Amino acid sequence: MMLRFTPWLKSWFKSKLLLWLDKRQPATSVLTLQQHVLFVFPTSYGGWFVMLIALLYLFGTNYQNNLILLCAYLLLSLFCCCILAAFFNLYRLKLSSTAAPFYYAGDAIQLRVKLEHYQHKKMIQLFSDDFSPLSLESLSEELVLDLYPKRRGYYQLQRFTLLSCYPFGLIRCWTHIQLSQLYWVYPEAGSLNKSQPVATEHLPDQPDQLAPYQAGAPASALDWKRLAKTPWQPVIRQHSSNNSIKQPKHLTVNTSGPALEQQLAEFCAQILQLESQGHQYSLSTPGEKIPAGNGQPHLHRCLQALALC
Repeated sequence: MMLRFTPWLKSWFKSKLLLWLDKRQPATSVLTLQQHVLFVFPTSYGGWFVMLIALLYLFGTNYQNNLILLCAYLLLSLFCCCILAAFFNLYRLKLSSTAAPFYYAGDAIQLRVKLEHYQHKKMIQLFSDDFSPLSLESLSEELVLDLYPKRRGYYQLQRFTLLSCYPFGLIRCWTHIQLSQLYWVYPEAGSLNKSQPVATEHLPDQPDQLAPYQAGAPASALDWKRLAKTPWQPVIRQHSSNNSIKQPKHLTVNTSGPALEQQLAEFCAQILQLESQGHQYSLSTPGEKIPAGNGQPHLHRCLQALALC
C-alpha cells in the first residue's frame, strides 16, 4: 500500500510546488537571481558537519576544554561563511532567453541561454526533465542546453533547476528557473524523390512582328496567306521564344493518421526545394490558409503551419 501511495504523493507535492513557483517566479524573458528566488539549505554532508559541531561543543562544555570549544566555534564560523558564499555565488546572476529558434524533427536540439554577471560563479549544476544534466566548473557568456528529441510542434522550455554547493559542499543554494524560451520543431524533411515538379503553364509563341523575306530564311517562317495575296512581297514571321510562366505551387494537407506524418515530411522537403529555387508556393492546412509567396518569413510561416498540423 505504501509503494502505491508514494508516487501519488510525489506527484501531488510536485504539482503544488509548481503552482507556488509560478506565483513566486512566473515565466520571463530576463531573470536576475535575487533573494526571493534563491533557496539555501545544508546538504547531507553539511548536516553531519553541524552534528560534529554540536558534539564538539558538548564535549568542550562537559570537560571544560577551551581548545575543543575553540575548534567548535571555528567550525561554526566556517559553516556560516559557507552559507554566505553559497548564496552570493548565485546572487545577481542574470539569465536571458533568445529569440525562438527552429529545428527539424530528428535533429539535435540545442538551446542557448545568455548570461550576465557570470564571473566568479563556480560549481554550477543544471538539470530538468527537458535536457541532459549539466555540471560546470565555471560559467561563460552562454549556456548550451542539449534538449531531448522532440516531435514536431511549438514548445516552451520547462522550468529547470540551477544548483550550486560552492565552496565546500556544506550548503546547497538553488533556484527553479522559468524562462519564456520558445522554440519550433519543424517536420523532418522527407525524400525529394516523390516531390512533384513545379507546375508550369506553357503559352504558345506569339509573333512580335512581320519582316521582309531575306534569302536563307526558313520556309516555315513564311506567311503563306500573305504570300498568296501578295506574291511579289513575301514576308516572314519573327517569333520570340516565350519562356514558360511558372505558376505558384499549391500544397494542401488532406490526410490524417500515420499518412499525415509522411505527407508533412514530403511537403517540408518540397517547400525547402521551392524556396531554394526562388519559386512561389502556397499552403492550405485544416487550420490555416497561406497565400502564395516566397522568402524567409513566408518559408517559416509555412513550416510553422506544418508543425502545428
